[in-house]
Amino acid sequence: MIDFSRAQLTHFTVHYIGNKGLGEELTLSEKTIEFKDDFVKETLLRYFLSPFKTDIYHQFKGKVDVSLASVANACEDLFNSRKEFIEHSKQAASHLYNQSMHPKIKGGEFYVCFFKDAVVDGELCDAIGFFKTENKETYLKVYQHLDEFDIDCDNGININKLDKGCLVFNTDKKNGYKLSIIDTNNRNAECALYWEEDFLNATIKPNAYYHTKNFIDTSRGFCEEILTEANNVNKQDQMMMLNRSTSYFKEKDKFNLQDFEKEVLVQPELVEAFHDYRTDYNKRMDLTAVDEFEVSPTAVKKNQKYMRSVVKLDKNFHVYIHAKHDYVERGYDEERGLKFYKLFYVNEE
Repeated sequence: MIDFSRAQLTHFTVHYIGNKGLGEELTLSEKTIEFKDDFVKETLLRYFLSPFKTDIYHQFKGKVDVSLASVANACEDLFNSRKEFIEHSKQAASHLYNQSMHPKIKGGEFYVCFFKDAVVDGELCDAIGFFKTENKETYLKVYQHLDEFDIDCDNGININKLDKGCLVFNTDKKNGYKLSIIDTNNRNAECALYWEEDFLNATIKPNAYYHTKNFIDTSRGFCEEILTEANNVNKQDQMMMLNRSTSYFKEKDKFNLQDFEKEVLVQPELVEAFHDYRTDYNKRMDLTAVDEFEVSPTAVKKNQKYMRSVVKLDKNFHVYIHAKHDYVERGYDEERGLKFYKLFYVNEE
C-alpha cells in the first residue's frame, strides 16, 4: 500500500522531452517551481499520485556503471543530497530524450519530484517521482460577463489520466530499491517498454504479486498444454482443473504447494505431471521455484480473465462453466454425427 497523506513535496521541476528520432527538441529547465496556489499544487499531486494503488513493484536491474547516465544513479545521488536536484533531474530528462527514438513515442512534459515522508507498505521513507504527459485533450472554457456569456476552447491535461509515472522509494537499496510504475500508453508493441526498460532499466520485484502471477501462469499453461484432448483429457476436465485452481487463489491468503496438490490436483498422476511441467516451465522462463508465498489479490484479479472456463463450440456457441461440473454431460449423437453438451440447472435467470 502506498500512502502520501503525510508526505511533503520539497522539490519539483519540469522539462520538455521531444521525440529525438523525429528531430524534436529537448528543453531543460534551470530552476525548481514554487507553487503560489495550494489548489494547483494539490491538483497536480492528485494527478501524479492517485493512480498508484497496486502491490505490483519493480526494482532497478543490478549495479549500474556510475559513468553512465541512468535513473538508478540519479536516484541514489538524490536520496543522498538534494543540492544538485536540478542537475540530476536534467540528467534524467536527457536520458529519457535519448531513449525517445521510435516515431510513435510522443513528446511531452517531464516532471521530477522529491517527496519527504511517503509511506510504502507501512514503511516511512523518502520518494522520487518521474512523470510524463503525452496526451492533451480539448476542453471548453465558458466566461460570464454580467448577463452575457462567451465560450472558448483550449488544449490541456486530463488530471484523471496519468500517461507515465514512476515512484522510487528509498527502501531495499541493496536489491535495486522499490519502484511503482504506471504506463497507460504502452499498447504499441514496438515502443511499449521504452519507459520501463529503456528509460528506467527496471524489472518486476520478486514479491507476493510476482510469485502469485508466476504460479497462476504455470497452472494455466499446464491446463492448456498438458490437459488437452490430444492427451485424452476432455475440455470439461480441463475446465474443472482451471476452476479449482482459480478458486484456490481466491480463497487463500497464503499459498502452500502441498495444499495446492491436495485441493486442486488431487490425483497422484496429476501431481506428478504438474511437477514435471512446472520444472520445465520454470527452466524455460528462468524462474526459481517458490513453494510458499503470500497470495496477491491484485495478481488474482488481473489474471482471472485468463482462467475463465469457456467452451468454444465451433463458431456458433460459447458455454461458460463456473462450477458444478457434475451438472454437465458430454456425449456423441450417432444419428446426427455430432458431439453435444447436456446442461442441468435449477433456475433460469
